[in-house]
Amino acid sequence: MINNINIKYYLIPFIILVVIVLITLAIPLIKPNTSPSPTLYISPTPISLPPKAQNIPSPTLIPLQFTGADLSQDIPLPVKTVSEQKTTLRRLTPLTLSFGIIDFDYENDNFVLQLAEPKAESLTQFAAWRAQTYPALTEDMFVIN
Repeated sequence: MINNINIKYYLIPFIILVVIVLITLAIPLIKPNTSPSPTLYISPTPISLPPKAQNIPSPTLIPLQFTGADLSQDIPLPVKTVSEQKTTLRRLTPLTLSFGIIDFDYENDNFVLQLAEPKAESLTQFAAWRAQTYPALTEDMFVIN
């Protein structure tokens, strides 16, 4: 049975708990009307600069009109063909073919050819391949390793 004494022990803490929860929930909802206060900016003390020296030479700027490049000059066709073929083959390296391996030596700016055995036959095959595929590239651009 529930009597008045037992109700007091349960009802009073329950009411206190409900009041604490309501206060906790109500505090964030009640916001004070605060407008942002203006921030004070403290400017640094002005510094006086030393007077400009009168005898310091200043460079005279000359407008740029001519760079020395001749825009109407065309690259000769043989030079252009050699550079295009060299670039094409260089991008394919290292290239493995039946007669050997072609690589590019960037330090010496030439191709390195490693011939397969028998070397005499491989050299003949290489010469035929070079004449047919890259005729503008001369034999001195290849170093046999």
